[in-house]
Amino acid sequence: MSDLNIRLAKPSEAGALGRLVAESFSALPVCEWLATDMTERLAGLSGQFGMIVGHAIRHGAVYTVGEEDNQLAAAVWFDPGPFPDIPEYDEGLAAACGPNLARFVELDTVMHEAHPPSPDHAYLALMVVCESERNRGIGSIMLDEHHRLLDADGVPAYLEASGPPARRLYLRHEYVDSGEPFGPAGLNEFLPMWREPAK
Repeated sequence: MSDLNIRLAKPSEAGALGRLVAESFSALPVCEWLATDMTERLAGLSGQFGMIVGHAIRHGAVYTVGEEDNQLAAAVWFDPGPFPDIPEYDEGLAAACGPNLARFVELDTVMHEAHPPSPDHAYLALMVVCESERNRGIGSIMLDEHHRLLDADGVPAYLEASGPPARRLYLRHEYVDSGEPFGPAGLNEFLPMWREPAK
């Protein structure tokens, strides 16, 4: 794995990383529910994820792999504390999602309601590896990179796995199930997980 260039993302990369996440998640049932038309789905997801990535760069840490014009992976972390409001998020979401806005808002509401009430944890909001680079251990390396910092500070972590394969990865990194699966419209594919810092 020595050929990997794992680094912190720059603010100028938020849009491209948002598109990477959108393309990686677009086939999930919940994303298909958000917008049946693929063009509209990718536009909405890219806009939403781009705002989230940009905000995490300012209020957490975003790890990426590859060069600025060819990102291959992303891990999007928010620091402990109350989740900071994204400036002009509602307007940006409306512009990106168009006729599918109501479903994106519904998903945001469901995610917010399922989030642990205590803010004293780091939040892994998103993590993806592009299809061509999977099964190389990139996800594990990105997790380990940030877990070292959290462990040093005694900070727990929370995430929502996007399905059984993701859950299996996180189980290998000391996460445990922390609630019932949830999602909008009966699509209970989000699996809440929690990790205590290593001693």
